Amino acid sequence: MGVIELEVPDVAAAIDVLGQLLNRKKLLLDRSIFETTKKLRDFEERKGMGSKEFFEKFEKGLAGDDQDAMVWSAEYEALGFLEKERIVIERMLESCR
Repeated sequence: MGVIELEVPDVAAAIDVLGQLLNRKKLLLDRSIFETTKKLRDFEERKGMGSKEFFEKFEKGLAGDDQDAMVWSAEYEALGFLEKERIVIERMLESCR
């Protein structure tokens, strides 16, 4: 695990501000994860298959290349990035406590 060093005049205040910012970012990520998950569920219902199964087929070139497939693929990848970022934010928040 890495360490970030900052020079601040008031450590307690800086940790408090950082914690507030991280909590705000976490809320925004939670909203994005919710919205992305909702979009994925819509694709799954319309297409009759799970997103993971679709993405595996998509990567092999077996799911088509129409606009729906491209958007579904992008949303699936976005969810992965959002979830990874949320984990990083949670770990940072633990350090602020």
